[in-house]
Amino acid sequence: MARRQSFSLLTAAFIGTMDSNALVPVIALYAFSMGAGIEMVGLIVAMYSIVHIPSNIVFGRLADKIGRKNPLIMGLSWDAFSVFLYSLTGNPIHLLLVRCLHGIGGGFVGPSTMAIAAGMAPEGRKGRMMALYGIALASSVVVGFMLSGMLVSRFGYNALFYVLSGSLVIAVAFAATIKEPEDVGRVKTTLIEDIRKLLDILRKKLAQASYSAIFCLYFAMGAFTVLVPLYMKGFGMNEFHVAMAFTTFALLSMIIHYPSGWISDKLGPKIPVMAGLLTIALSLLLLPFFDTFLSLLPVMALFGIGHGLVFPSSSTMVVRSSSADERGLSSGVFYALLVAGVAVGAPLAGFLASAYSFEAAIWMTGLAGVIGFALVLGLVRRE
Repeated sequence: MARRQSFSLLTAAFIGTMDSNALVPVIALYAFSMGAGIEMVGLIVAMYSIVHIPSNIVFGRLADKIGRKNPLIMGLSWDAFSVFLYSLTGNPIHLLLVRCLHGIGGGFVGPSTMAIAAGMAPEGRKGRMMALYGIALASSVVVGFMLSGMLVSRFGYNALFYVLSGSLVIAVAFAATIKEPEDVGRVKTTLIEDIRKLLDILRKKLAQASYSAIFCLYFAMGAFTVLVPLYMKGFGMNEFHVAMAFTTFALLSMIIHYPSGWISDKLGPKIPVMAGLLTIALSLLLLPFFDTFLSLLPVMALFGIGHGLVFPSSSTMVVRSSSADERGLSSGVFYALLVAGVAVGAPLAGFLASAYSFEAAIWMTGLAGVIGFALVLGLVRRE
């Protein structure tokens, strides 16, 4: 029964994040094909995250109050509808509005699935459970990237939107079979009490380290999402090459996830977090030195290793720093900072590329990994 529940959860998490992941390699190019300039492309990429930020915190706390299952079902249903609307967009403004709607629905899914996963695992295996959860998310990146590359290159963008929307309907069916974890207390609090609880969470050094790491990681990811597809396009590569390059990154991330979770359980999460942030910085430093598809693949793999080290270990920090009755909220803050990184990194990368060059923008955004390393080191030095 426990394995069946885990399978249903991980499947729902896999499909529930595949929709946004599948759009990562192509959304900048889709916006560009509609006539959007580089600044508008950055805004369109970031709009999902801009709306996603408050949604994660609000719906994360909602998961503490009404349970994790119903918000998950609502979010998957909302995503199915909003992804279908991508097929009806006709200009950059329409696309911007749909990205906004999509970001709201996605705010239900992340905190609910992360809180359920944390509640399923015994204390000594939290890191490995979060690694399995992270593997489900990383798998969704691999499949999403491959799916987007194949469908868009052969059948066009609308085919991708239809397949993703239908998959989310299937995810709703899996979510309906999940039982609420035993640690759900369904707390009853006022808005003022919720704000105090949020401030209490933000004061914890372990939580601060986790949130700093995930923000810096996804700041780099936001820049990566905007700059790398257009950088590759400038050297004659197409959507298929972009999708395969991103798939290489995702595969390496998936492979590294479980070892990172194991290290987090045995030695503590700060070691893989800091190693991963430095690896991210190194990959972005090296990337502009390569301009062919085959030469870019090892750099994409290096970025994937960094991602695979940071995500499960930083999510383990969140689980260890929160109690059961605040796990939805703490998970919501985690996802909010995750998408905030993209929301800041993507448009800033577009601005830097426009003001300087793609190469300079990639190097400058690579500093996020170094800054994240320094923050985590300072916060958990005595942990």
